[in-house]
Amino acid sequence: MAAGEPFRLLFPVGALIGIIGVMMWPLYAWKVTGVYPGPLHPRVMIEGFIGCFVTGFLATALPRLLGVPKVSIYESVGFSAALAWTAWLHYSGRTLWGDLAFFCTILTLVFLLAVRTLFRQDTPPPAFVLVAMGLLSALAGSFGLAASQVAPGLSPEWVMPFARLLLFQGFILLPIMGIGAFLLPRFFGLPNRQSFPESLALPPGWKLRAAFAAACGLAVVASFALQVAGFMRWGYGLRAFAILVYFFREVPVHQAGFGGGSLALGLRIALFAIPLGYILLALMPGRTFTFLHVVFITGFSLLTFTVATRVVLGHSGQSEKFRASLWPVLVLCALICLAMFARVTADWMPKVQMSHYAYASVAWISGVLIWGVFVLPGVAKADEG
Repeated sequence: MAAGEPFRLLFPVGALIGIIGVMMWPLYAWKVTGVYPGPLHPRVMIEGFIGCFVTGFLATALPRLLGVPKVSIYESVGFSAALAWTAWLHYSGRTLWGDLAFFCTILTLVFLLAVRTLFRQDTPPPAFVLVAMGLLSALAGSFGLAASQVAPGLSPEWVMPFARLLLFQGFILLPIMGIGAFLLPRFFGLPNRQSFPESLALPPGWKLRAAFAAACGLAVVASFALQVAGFMRWGYGLRAFAILVYFFREVPVHQAGFGGGSLALGLRIALFAIPLGYILLALMPGRTFTFLHVVFITGFSLLTFTVATRVVLGHSGQSEKFRASLWPVLVLCALICLAMFARVTADWMPKVQMSHYAYASVAWISGVLIWGVFVLPGVAKADEG
């Protein structure tokens, strides 16, 4: 961590927060607790679980990409503590303070990274325009939700639903698109269209790719506006279209065949699940909370753990495993898919719905625990090379 690798603390903290956030459902289903997790669960998962992994990845990768001073151990500990505190505030039902804590944490992250760019030795990949849009979505979403709670009668009715979409989906989806265009070709052995010669000035072709990324990102934000305005099918359809067009152009996975090992398999499942979930939502918008879990469970969470696995392996001297068959990752993929199936089908079985929520949670937690036992210890190993 002192060498500028905050993921070594933030990934374990994020995994623990994720387990605690998902554990809410079986504890409620089995009557261990009496608090319904519906309003609390998404905030713990987005602001705590996802927040830790996004912060850990960006705070590790961006300084290296730009050739700027690395994140200090004090900043790493500070981010970890702030995001853990954010999750605890939500877990204990203090959503206003949790949203404000998350807003301040992301604002601090943006400020520290922005200051470092003043000393950059290189230009970031053009797709990182989407990363910036994702961080802005997190700031606007968390601030909008906090403002709606402070003065519910003063803010327009559209503020809260739009803020929820920015925070719960834009904060994850936009960085996935941006980071994915830069990182995912490595998983599949594809040419990297985000790779440009080292230069302080914008190299030829950079602006065009950045404009394409920004256009797809704006289409995602526009889909949120359509959804809030009541055009649910058009909103979900536009979101699916923007994702498919962007990844088809920047990460043509269909050209990579079916090799690549366990990490590539996990990515294929996740990249298939995200647009599939939105297509299903466009076809059946009345099943919003049902099909969103196709996006969140087999899309966002599986992609998060797959990319995190590569980061851990690459920083612990295990890069020879990038394209290997790793049984913990295969088990993780299987259990996360099982969790998604149990969660989605539960809404068609009202008599056993809560039990299926619990089964889905146990499957997801089991996969994460196996990942934590067999992959996560790599955060304690330095890559001397």
